[in-house]
Amino acid sequence: MNASDLNRLSFQLGALFIVLCCLSCHEQVPERRVKHVVLIGLDAFGSRGFQKAETPNINQMVAEGAIAPFARAVLPTNSSPNWTSMLTGADPLQHGVYDNDWELDNQRWPPVIATEKGIYPSLFNWINEQLPESKMHFFYEWGGLARLYDLEGVDKVFHGNSGDEVFSKAVAAFFEERPDFLFINIDEIDHYGHQDGHDSKAYFQSISHYDSLIGDFVGKLKEADLMEESLILITGDHGGIGKGHGGSSLDELEIPIILYGKGVQKGRVVDKPCYQYDAAPTLAYALGISPPDAGVGRPILEAFDPKAKSGTFVPMPVVSPLSGLYKQEELTLEISVDAPEAEIWYTLDGTPPSADNGKKFESPLTITENSLVTAVTWIENQSSRPEIQQYRISNEPGKVNWKYAEGNFTQIPDFANLDIIASGKSSEISLDEIPHRADHFALHYTANLVIPTSGTYTFFLQSDDGSLLFLNGEKVIDNDGSHSAKEKNASLLLEAGIFPLEVYYFDDIAGETLEVSFAGPDLPRQIITEAFFQ
Repeated sequence: MNASDLNRLSFQLGALFIVLCCLSCHEQVPERRVKHVVLIGLDAFGSRGFQKAETPNINQMVAEGAIAPFARAVLPTNSSPNWTSMLTGADPLQHGVYDNDWELDNQRWPPVIATEKGIYPSLFNWINEQLPESKMHFFYEWGGLARLYDLEGVDKVFHGNSGDEVFSKAVAAFFEERPDFLFINIDEIDHYGHQDGHDSKAYFQSISHYDSLIGDFVGKLKEADLMEESLILITGDHGGIGKGHGGSSLDELEIPIILYGKGVQKGRVVDKPCYQYDAAPTLAYALGISPPDAGVGRPILEAFDPKAKSGTFVPMPVVSPLSGLYKQEELTLEISVDAPEAEIWYTLDGTPPSADNGKKFESPLTITENSLVTAVTWIENQSSRPEIQQYRISNEPGKVNWKYAEGNFTQIPDFANLDIIASGKSSEISLDEIPHRADHFALHYTANLVIPTSGTYTFFLQSDDGSLLFLNGEKVIDNDGSHSAKEKNASLLLEAGIFPLEVYYFDDIAGETLEVSFAGPDLPRQIITEAFFQ
């Protein structure tokens, strides 16, 4: 190599070094992509609830924006850990908020990093440090929320007595002061989940109500030409099952994360795994600031990248009325979906619906016998997750014996030492037919279970609070203790025949659930009905 070649190579290496330095420096100074970010957090806004409620405004935002339809909350699926993760980009292992009993002066373990107040730094702290001239607003309904954050530097903090008050005042303040970051917390949806159930009409209607308020807000942003410089993120802290949450079922774990506004790709469905703690880093990315290295959350860049892969989101259908025991000769069912262009297919025997196995739903259907209704939605050759509802139609006398007692229990009591207040017969092992007070009671059920075919059977016991299941005198499932809705299961190899079945249950406070189901050879999972009792 001659001197001329060496000079040319030296020049090229020098130029490459300069380019790499420029790229490195560019990466160290993040670009601010939007002027305003808005985080709307809806308590108990789970993926299942969002799919089944009527949400025309959010649906339009999804069509014009992006969605991670099945992001996951953190464990436990209670409010305090998840609201903290939502705004810190961290897991409970990092931020230290382990459940709803957490208090700053009574911690099981400290956060791995902390502000002067002793709390893991949230998006508010990141903005305060890296964009010190920014304005921030914090509007919340749940009274326990503010304790989770260090709100140093937040310009406006407001605690309202209702979700409507919080939302209206937050919107008014936004247009008056134009903050860089607005956070809105709504608790009301969670109230209906606990009171009426996370599959109830009241719960869905509450989601629809806030969909309307969100739609009005977006409309005002467009009128003021602010949507062109704003990013909105909508999500929930957890889902729910029955009238509770706090467990590890997908209905409790899965939440949608919806992104709408400047830079978001139209109609993008993010199918990579996303998590509760990705929300704050995503908003930080839009603001051009960096989260602490201690966190585990990552920005959902696929929502902004025009080259990223996009999936298809198909909402699941709603079958109404809800499944249950109906003491009548027939029942009329309606199946609907919050997607006008979708087709609905269903079966009545629990098998997966398809064009080859099932019927297309076109008008209300009437059932006159026990039915395991399974329905799916189809859009552009893509199907939703199945919706399964079990209907028990019966006027027959019950074959299950039950005894009822009252008391303040935290575990299954010894019925031999209790005063039995009432007893009787029911069609199945549930709370539907048993007169009981709101809290603090216990039940003991006995029945003869018919196993129709020899093989492996899996029993499922879901309860809020504790429960035990015995088969042939042996404890099969222990779901005891005071807890929110939680399911346990066990599998047994059984010969065809008749087996004594016992279930114990108690209710402490805050919700009640008892469901006993099983699955076996050629038998899809279902609640154990009177057809299996002798």
